Amino acid sequence: MSTAGKVLIVLVLLVVPIWIVLVSAVANLNTEWTQELAKQNKQIESLTEQVAQNKRGIQELEDQVILAQSSAAEQQTLLREKLTEVERARADAIQVQTGVALDLDRLKATIKNAETARDRRVAEKADEVKSLASTRQDVERIKGENSELMEDLSKLRDEFKSTLEENRKLVERLLRARSQRTGAARLEPAR
Repeated sequence: MSTAGKVLIVLVLLVVPIWIVLVSAVANLNTEWTQELAKQNKQIESLTEQVAQNKRGIQELEDQVILAQSSAAEQQTLLREKLTEVERARADAIQVQTGVALDLDRLKATIKNAETARDRRVAEKADEVKSLASTRQDVERIKGENSELMEDLSKLRDEFKSTLEENRKLVERLLRARSQRTGAARLEPAR
């Protein structure tokens, strides 16, 4: 055999193991990449499912918020109606008090005129005194009702304030949860 043939055989023999190592490395890389690709596909499916679940959860939360808001609006309407009734009753009580005060002033004027004609108006004076006592009892009764109505108004205001504060906290929690989910959803595809 010639020297060139021997050199060629030696070179081929030296290149064959390197070629085998390279082929096995390529096969190994293909296997690893195939496994990694399968993992990534599974992760994509999992993330897609999580996104769908998160969308359903967000929709449920939005439904709950809408329900809570409508319930709060109904309660607010009821409270406004009750407040209107209480204010109407208070206005009526003030009107009665004003009427009683005017009646009292008229009664004093009547008593002053009655002193000049006392003999003639003794019976009329007794009737006016009875009327005054009845009016005072009505005033006391109305004052009691007024204080009860004021207590009811105070309770209704406290309930409204607590309901309003609870609704504000709920909305803040929902907004924070939504912003956290939005931030997490934006970060995950970057992986």
